[in-house]
Amino acid sequence: MTLKELAIDHDYYASGSNYYSNDAGGKYDTWADFYKEFKDANIDMNLVYRWDIYEREKSGRYYMQVVIIAQRKGIYMPIHINYVDDKDVDQIQEFMRPHFEKLLIIWQPLSGRFLNAL
Repeated sequence: MTLKELAIDHDYYASGSNYYSNDAGGKYDTWADFYKEFKDANIDMNLVYRWDIYEREKSGRYYMQVVIIAQRKGIYMPIHINYVDDKDVDQIQEFMRPHFEKLLIIWQPLSGRFLNAL
């Protein structure tokens, strides 16, 4: 899989800021910088509910937004990653898998029914 394949056009956007606080969220230069800080983060306290990859028109380079919900504190944390590369795709998928699995668990017992209906 490539970044181009991951850069889908969602039908609605996720805000790049927290309406209630300018301090919530973060910025990282690269996927590696973000991953270094969040690879071992507790998913119950830092659940990725959405992520988006975008291609810059002029350069063709990609950037990413990861949206984390700090569930116990009720904090919406959009995180901007200035540069992601095709070499990051496997690690991005590996990072996202447990968050996807957690979302399925949160939606039990409906998640199995909904997935089977697809």
